[in-house]
Amino acid sequence: MFLQVVKQTLCNTSRLLYIVRLVSGSCVIMHCRVHGLVEDFATVLGHEIDRLIASKTPAMAPRMAASFDYCFRAPGKCLRSFLASTAAKTLGGTAEKTLPLCVAIEAVHTYSLVHDDLPSMDNAATRRRRPSCHKEFDEALALLTGDALLTLAFEVLSQMQTDATVRCEIIGLIAAACGCCGMISGQVLDMEGEKFHTRDSVLRIHGMKTARLFSASCEAGAILAYASSEERKILASYGEALGYAFQAKDDLSDVDDDNTSPNLAKVLGREETIKHIDRMLYMSGAELSSLQHDVTLLHEFISFVGDLRL
Repeated sequence: MFLQVVKQTLCNTSRLLYIVRLVSGSCVIMHCRVHGLVEDFATVLGHEIDRLIASKTPAMAPRMAASFDYCFRAPGKCLRSFLASTAAKTLGGTAEKTLPLCVAIEAVHTYSLVHDDLPSMDNAATRRRRPSCHKEFDEALALLTGDALLTLAFEVLSQMQTDATVRCEIIGLIAAACGCCGMISGQVLDMEGEKFHTRDSVLRIHGMKTARLFSASCEAGAILAYASSEERKILASYGEALGYAFQAKDDLSDVDDDNTSPNLAKVLGREETIKHIDRMLYMSGAELSSLQHDVTLLHEFISFVGDLRL
């Protein structure tokens, strides 16, 4: 369904680009505010992750503890977890109540990076400007570290201080996003990259590997704030469009890399990829128009993503 919407926007490209650039031009100062908020959030979340690691380390095998600490404490952007927190707070939730959800989302995301880097997957030597887990330790321990991060995420979610119904909904949502019909199948398609060199096939991978978790993060935050079904749908679509934009920007930054992974910029070219990013950013903002809450920060985050340098 989302890909059909993407196709329908192609005929309105010039209008959408004008609107996006007009908005971007008026939000330069706001970008600094969002950047500061994201950094502050990452610091708070980092402290929460530190506490969690400290509580688990005594019972871990020493090498597991070292690898776990190395990966989970690696500095990241925390965009997905920031979106979850912001979505919840937009609908009346509290920052403190969202922290376990945000920790779980970071654990899921970190697991995916550890496994993506494995020799049997992307065989990446570095991650976040330092050796990837399998290079710092070994492949077997990296595999187990990813497993530990993923299972920890659901342990944390199961212990959230909220209604059992809310916990179950969020657990199901996150599991679906990173499971066999989401992130995992996206990685399978990614590994078969030489077969996927059309716009639609690459966008399918973007949807599974990236946009799905962006969407689930926003919707999970909404669920935690007891959102209506319509509010959940709006925030899920907002996050999905942002995820597509983010992944396309990542492809654009990797366009000159010598690999066979599906890359939208290699399929469409630089100019058309930039247009696609602008369309996705516009669509994410359009989703917020019917949300009866103060969505200022969610709008500012769109421009922040648009200006990210990956």
